[in-house]
Amino acid sequence: MKAVVFANADIEDYGFCDKYIKDAVIISCDGGMRHTMKLGIVPDYIVGDFDSVSPEVLDYYKKQDIELKQVPCRKDETDMELGINHAVELGADDITLIGGIGSRLDHTLANIFQLIKLEKLGIKARIVNERNNITLCTGKAEIYGKKGDLVSFIPITDVVTGVYTKGLEYPLENAVMHMDSPMGVSNVMEGDYAEYSFKSGMALIIKAKD
Repeated sequence: MKAVVFANADIEDYGFCDKYIKDAVIISCDGGMRHTMKLGIVPDYIVGDFDSVSPEVLDYYKKQDIELKQVPCRKDETDMELGINHAVELGADDITLIGGIGSRLDHTLANIFQLIKLEKLGIKARIVNERNNITLCTGKAEIYGKKGDLVSFIPITDVVTGVYTKGLEYPLENAVMHMDSPMGVSNVMEGDYAEYSFKSGMALIIKAKD
């Protein structure tokens, strides 16, 4: 089952959302309701403490036939994490996080690191916006796009060993990459397919647009 979790970070252009929301269970987290409203869709579930959604949007959705779960403002989880947890409880095996990359770096990092939890659960996941598609890799990543697309490989463990690439302008062969080195930033796809593989460690794969 596919699920899409919407949080509150700003979205300038909603065009990228279409391919993710098709045939997916939609979960809106608090201020993420403004995004589903702009997209003209009714979420299947709404969760959060409702401190960042406008009263007008909240009232509109309260009148719809939607399962709504409100939690106290003082809590251990972020609203995005509540939405992710709900998707997991529903049995989702593919989760897309939208509205999780914004001006609050603390929230953005916390959202990105939710990919680690989902990887441990065996759930395919990504966090996306208009300019970024971020996935977590623990051994092999297949990347689809077009010639000239930028791809970055960011270690999030101290060391990633045995790194090989395929279909990228700057090749790596049995490389050792360190978390404190930016050598994996801004590689370039040579065609419509590229690949990373490595022996140990964990890394973020980021397809980015300027």
